[in-house]
Formats: sequence, C-alpha cells, structure tokens
Amino acid sequence: MFRLREFRINTLPTGGKLLCTLFLVCMGIGYVFCQLNVFFSYNRADGRMGLSLQDIVITFHGQPDMLLIESKLKGTMRERLDDESDRNSLVNWAKRGARKEEFNKIKGIIIKNCLRCHTAGGKSAFAPFDKLSTIADTFTRINKGVPVSRLITLSHIHMISIGMIFALTGAIFLFTPINEKLKIALLISPFGSLMMDIFSWWLTKLVPIFAITVLVGGIFTVIAFLIQFVISMLTMWSREYRNTD
Repeated sequence: MFRLREFRINTLPTGGKLLCTLFLVCMGIGYVFCQLNVFFSYNRADGRMGLSLQDIVITFHGQPDMLLIESKLKGTMRERLDDESDRNSLVNWAKRGARKEEFNKIKGIIIKNCLRCHTAGGKSAFAPFDKLSTIADTFTRINKGVPVSRLITLSHIHMISIGMIFALTGAIFLFTPINEKLKIALLISPFGSLMMDIFSWWLTKLVPIFAITVLVGGIFTVIAFLIQFVISMLTMWSREYRNTD
C-alpha cells in the first residue's frame, strides 16, 4: 500500500524527476527575474547605481523635504532626461508653484521626455500627464514615497504570486529525506522572510529605520528559496540518494 508520508522524490521514475526539475528551474529563473525587476526599479532612487538602504527609504518613506519631481529627476528618472538644463527647468517650474502662465516654457520638455510613459497604456499610466491640472498637481507634490493605493497593489501581487511559488516548490521539497525538524524550519522560513519583507514596506513608510528589515527580509527570502532548490535537486539527481530499486 502506498504511504504518502514514506514517499521520497528520489524514488520517482526519470520522467517524474525531469518534471520536478524543469518546474524548479522555471520557478528559479522566474524568481531571479523578479529580483532583477526589484533591483532595476529601485536601485537609482538616490541617484547612484546599486541598491542601498537609502534607495529603500526614498522608495517607501519618501523625502518629506523635497518635491516629488525633484526627487525623481535626481534618482530613478535621471536617465530618462539627460539634459541637466531641462531637468532644472522642470524643477524650477515646480518650485514656483507650476504656474499656468509659465507652462509653455516647459511643455516641449514634457512632450519629448515624459509622455512616452505618463499616458494611458504607458509604464506610468497611474500618473498621466494628459492635462495641465494633473501635471501641476504631480509636480507640486511632496515626495511621500509609494502611495498607499500603489503599496496595496504591490503587496497583494507579491504576497500571492511569490507565496504560490514557495508553496509549489515547498511541496517538492517536502518529500526530501532530510531531518524532519530541519525540513519544517526550511519550509516555514521563506514564508516568514516574505512576510517580513512585505510588512516592512509598510513600516518603512512610517519609520525609515525599517528599511533594514526590508533588506534583511529580501535577502533571507532568496537564501531560503536557494536552499530548498539545491536540496531538492541533489535529492533527485545525486548518487547518494539515487533509487536503486
């Protein structure tokens, strides 16, 4: 009689091992791209290459002493507008209150450099530059970090999608022949790290010091996934665990 609790993935036929292996590889590649997306989305928030605590603080908490447009043009949007003179023109217009009578002086800069993304269907469609009132409102806004509405969207997408990845890869890891207590700890750890990471986004929005736990949570999430991946692969393909039946 087949007993699920006694089943181990190293006893699978070659086809079953290949199925599990290809699934883990696809999930692994997808997870790598997920982390790369995070890096390239936020690594220039402080205007310098490389993901730092300051990038995390600026992204989630913001810079309360600076206009949003100035912060963006010094950070993540700097490469989108290479001309320093144009950047200064936009910032100065914003600091003067984004007055309607001066709009024609900077209109061409916005059309040339901003409308590719800040329009319906663009990457920044959540902040469209379709009307002067909308542009003025955006340009005169203080940088308070990721809006709550956007943070809710990011949180539910990451919690569900990455949580599902960990559940499916964990289902394979569950049937590895390692110590049960260690296995339980390794099954729980990626979910705990994921929740630490995402909940820390919200805490960082309130208190910048929690940017540290965002970074720590993200690092431990990657480590936990990597450990499960390696142990599962070794169990299926290592000579030590090869099924000899």
